[in-house]
Amino acid sequence: MIGLRKLHLYIGFALSPFLLLQAVTGFILRTGNYRVLRVHDWQWLLKYIAYALAVGLAFLAVSGAILYASMRIQQWRRKARKAAAPPPPGSAAN
Repeated sequence: MIGLRKLHLYIGFALSPFLLLQAVTGFILRTGNYRVLRVHDWQWLLKYIAYALAVGLAFLAVSGAILYASMRIQQWRRKARKAAAPPPPGSAAN
């Protein structure tokens, strides 16, 4: 599970600049000031970046769900063990 956490972390950090760039360019295109960007020459590159972002985001979603589920399962097991454990000797419950 530690390897999955590290991979999740590394991919998340690697994709964050591209997601920030996507958010900024989306804002620029939404406001109508898109004459500054000459995207037509970069169309082939943007397609590959979009594919990499899609695959990376899908991986982050799946690995994040797996990590969250495993954390919750561990919490439930700890709580069940604590509830099932007999009280320590010498406690007020005896």
